[in-house]
Amino acid sequence: MIRHLFILNPEAGIRNPVEEATKRIKEAFILNTHRSDETYDIVLTKKKGDATELVKKACKENPGFTRIYACGGDGTLNEAVSGMVNAENVALCPVPVGSGNDFVRYFDIPKEEFLEIKKLIHRDPIPCDVLKCDNFYALNNISAGLDAITGKRQQKVKKLPLISGGAAYKLALGYSFMSAMKNSIKFEIDGEAVTLGKGDVTLAVLGNGKFYGGGFKATPRANISDGLIDFVSVPTISRLEFLKYVGDYKNGRHLETIPFVYYKQCRKLKMISMEPITLQADGEIYVRRNPTIEIVPSAIQLIVPEIKK
Repeated sequence: MIRHLFILNPEAGIRNPVEEATKRIKEAFILNTHRSDETYDIVLTKKKGDATELVKKACKENPGFTRIYACGGDGTLNEAVSGMVNAENVALCPVPVGSGNDFVRYFDIPKEEFLEIKKLIHRDPIPCDVLKCDNFYALNNISAGLDAITGKRQQKVKKLPLISGGAAYKLALGYSFMSAMKNSIKFEIDGEAVTLGKGDVTLAVLGNGKFYGGGFKATPRANISDGLIDFVSVPTISRLEFLKYVGDYKNGRHLETIPFVYYKQCRKLKMISMEPITLQADGEIYVRRNPTIEIVPSAIQLIVPEIKK
């Protein structure tokens, strides 16, 4: 028995995506022929963490093959991944109806193709790596420094009255830009101690995918199925230098154009600091002491549209 489970996050994106997504799902299964051994269900999340529990339950209950469709943004996708790592007979399909949708940018195909449910329900899955840090996972990337600290501050700012998500991010970034350009972090990469600059960094990104932060191509050489982490770090720089090079960083040219950027592929990386380190993982914020991040090769099966070569 093949079960198609569509997990919809009503809070994803600028407007509630449930109506449009439900329409596409029903068109795929009611108006088009599908196999008699297939079933489909649509479930809405109600709170943070629901997608993880729904996926765990689906993997446990269905003795056949389960195809999970994460209908939301990168957060919904991350929750689904957290529920299916190490599970058998399950595959994951991103349905990007959120506001950021950074992970699917990796495939360099129009986002709309990920919304063509009737073309996806019988696509064969491909292997995909996942990042693991302590007790949590990330499909796209894990970062520390300026962007992670901004994300943590944004969570506090957006609770203020009359402050939208976009305005909250800008306020948080402005404050971080004035205070978080210098982060005392050293690294141990595949067992080898590495100190960048004078031991301080502005930011550090460990990529499985290529994009984060709403379109910044931070790890442009990353490959989701090579069994390697793409590590990019910027030693502490002045605010003027940051503004000078931020365009190259956003467009993924920084590995060629910025001489002081550090780049290395690895399988395991430990961050070392006297203070707890704020981490961003697929948009979620964690605070850990000396965290270790490692790659889990072919941890999940991923369903994506046909990639034209």
